[in-house]
Amino acid sequence: MLLELSVKNFAIIEDLTLKFNDGMTVLTGETGAGKSLIIDTISLLLGARADSDMIRYNEKKAIIKGVFTHNSLLDEIFKKNSINILDTITVYREIIDSSRNVIKINDSNVTLQFLKNISIYLADIHIQNDTYKLFNPEIYLSFIDPKGDKTFDKIMSEYSKSLYDYLDKYKVYDKIVLGNKNLKDKLEFLEYEKNELEALELYEGIDKELEDKVNKLSNFDKINNSLSEAYNLLSSDNGGLDIVYEAAKALDNISSYDDKFREYSEKLMDLYYISGDIKDEVIKELNSLDYDEAELNNSIDRLNKINKAKDKYKKDVSELIKYLDEINIELDMNNNYDELLNNTKKELNSLFNKLRDSSIKLTNYRKKLSLEIEKGIIKEASDLDLENVNFKIEFNEPKYDDYLDKSIFDESGVDKIDFLISFNKGEPLKPLYKVASGGEMSRIMLAFKSYFSKSSMANLMIFDEIDTGVSGVTAKKIAIKMESISKNMQVLCITHLPQVASRGKYHKHIYKVLENDRTKTMIEDLDGEKRVIEIAKMLSGDMVSLYALEHAKELIEGK
Repeated sequence: MLLELSVKNFAIIEDLTLKFNDGMTVLTGETGAGKSLIIDTISLLLGARADSDMIRYNEKKAIIKGVFTHNSLLDEIFKKNSINILDTITVYREIIDSSRNVIKINDSNVTLQFLKNISIYLADIHIQNDTYKLFNPEIYLSFIDPKGDKTFDKIMSEYSKSLYDYLDKYKVYDKIVLGNKNLKDKLEFLEYEKNELEALELYEGIDKELEDKVNKLSNFDKINNSLSEAYNLLSSDNGGLDIVYEAAKALDNISSYDDKFREYSEKLMDLYYISGDIKDEVIKELNSLDYDEAELNNSIDRLNKINKAKDKYKKDVSELIKYLDEINIELDMNNNYDELLNNTKKELNSLFNKLRDSSIKLTNYRKKLSLEIEKGIIKEASDLDLENVNFKIEFNEPKYDDYLDKSIFDESGVDKIDFLISFNKGEPLKPLYKVASGGEMSRIMLAFKSYFSKSSMANLMIFDEIDTGVSGVTAKKIAIKMESISKNMQVLCITHLPQVASRGKYHKHIYKVLENDRTKTMIEDLDGEKRVIEIAKMLSGDMVSLYALEHAKELIEGK
């Protein structure tokens, strides 16, 4: 339950601190006094989005803090997220601007999504527009799906896993089908490219190798003459290697007189042996040198074709080799397409069957819950002056006859439901959103809230004018119903109905004052005579009559 609410600089609220007790607390006041602002601040503590427009004029930030009683269901969640587990749960929000907000739980920073996720453990809140959710069948599942039901959570988890596996395999199937279609469109062109590139007999470095060969054969005469000249010089009787050798010997004879002579001698001797090796290699080159004009022309032709391919495909030789591999893979995929597609279809069909079984299991569990919900709503509605109501939850009947039809599945299952209702005996069941009036919708919503409050994980329920559109005896029954709910959990209720206000265990009056030319919201706890006067005003307006005072007292004492 909510123990304390502190609000600073929020809209027309300057600085308020409210204490709350168990049971039912009613909040009353004139329109625009700030009643809904109190609900808005609690909504922020439950994960509603903040807006910088909420900050009081001329202030830099708004601060909202709520202290809730400890809920053991949150202990494990807090532990996993390194949040202190205390005797109370303090939620703190600081609104600075639209992009900067501070959110803390027990002094630990948390995200807005985390706060929203745990809100079901703190409070169940009904704002004025929530009743209109009953006009939208697309969200009816959110009404009947249980919170904190381990069996349901397990079934839903199994379904989610099956759905993920099925859709993941469906992506593979789509890719194969689409890929094959595209491949067939360009198959002829791929075959042409494959043949063209394979004819080049490419391998790493072939272009450099051909360039060297062409360069060598194109300069045959020059290479032959230079090699011959070098050999002749190295072999000459008038010099060459013999001169180098004799020079080295001469320097060696005087090496003992100076280390430099020894160094010169050693270098010349190294040169002698190296030159000898070179001479041997040169003669080998001369002997193997052979000019082949056909080989030259063939090399030039190959090199031209490779360069033309490099220019055409905008790729170097390495990239052309890789591209050829890719072409072969695509062609192989086309050749193995039927086998690949059939295997994927088999896997997809198997996953579809598993998903179908999970879906049916989920549907059956929902139908089982719905039978109890139907009885409960009828009972709750009867307490709210709807004695002749007949209520039924109708499920669609999906067809599982095509394993390629993924449209029947979504994150919540295959179920689409409708709330069918009849308000009068002998009348047929019809969709709720088509036949219910505003007052009837309010009572049906309260019936839902009352029924599900018994299994709620929170111990606080908040109503913001859920009694709109009703009066008289019906208003009294709504008041009794909310009072009944408050026996099991804390109830906060904003109301304009004296019948509802009189049933509250506690009464807070919200009003506006003008102070230093600024409007601000104030709150006063009412009891005794002040409470009688407030309810009398709700009965007759500002001019409180003796009859209104007596009636107000009767309403309070008639509890």
